[in-house]
Amino acid sequence: MKMENQMFNRKVSQIIVTFAFFYSAIICHFKAIETFQSGKLMLAFFLWFCALTSFLGGLRFQIAKLVNKIKEIKKNE
Repeated sequence: MKMENQMFNRKVSQIIVTFAFFYSAIICHFKAIETFQSGKLMLAFFLWFCALTSFLGGLRFQIAKLVNKIKEIKKNE
């Protein structure tokens, strides 16, 4: 397989996984709202934690860029 096809396939798969993370975050959030209203607080907080981690998973590339930039700034000091 050519390098261009591999890079295209990689980009498409990254977009799909990122979309799945954001979708999971939304579903967890709305399910947490339902469980919070029904009085199941521990389950609601757990679902909000799952929503937060899914949302951060969707931002994984931006977080990695930020961490690398911070490391570079500390290295240059």
